[in-house]
Amino acid sequence: MSKIIIGIDPDLEKSGVAVLGQSHFELKNLKFADVVELFHDQQDMIKKVVIEAGWLNKKANFRSGAKKSLAVNEQISKRVGENHATGKLLVQMAQHLGLPVVEVKPTKSKTNSEDFNRITGWVGRTNQEQRDAGMLIWGMSV
Repeated sequence: MSKIIIGIDPDLEKSGVAVLGQSHFELKNLKFADVVELFHDQQDMIKKVVIEAGWLNKKANFRSGAKKSLAVNEQISKRVGENHATGKLLVQMAQHLGLPVVEVKPTKSKTNSEDFNRITGWVGRTNQEQRDAGMLIWGMSV
């Protein structure tokens, strides 16, 4: 039975999800319930789940400088908090199912689509959440 590694960039609405197997690499955007269903359906095949864990950063507050209003900064901070909560709940769900989980601090740099396609060999469109999820697990041994 072939093992898989799942990478997740958590988001309240739809998380970026990457699935790496010996001969395949998939990218998707899934709602929370769909990620939990993926955990259940593939439980016996999952080698590990790697989740981008922004809550591990020392500085969790968001400051964009004087150019953005207080209301905009508060809205961004709210979304960051919601995404952190989603990630923490996904960690709990995976651990509850006995899946090995690795929480990874996010990197400061983002990978654009051109670089992502060059690095991974991916052909086609991606969004930032999918690329972040993919880069979490790209190059790992399955």
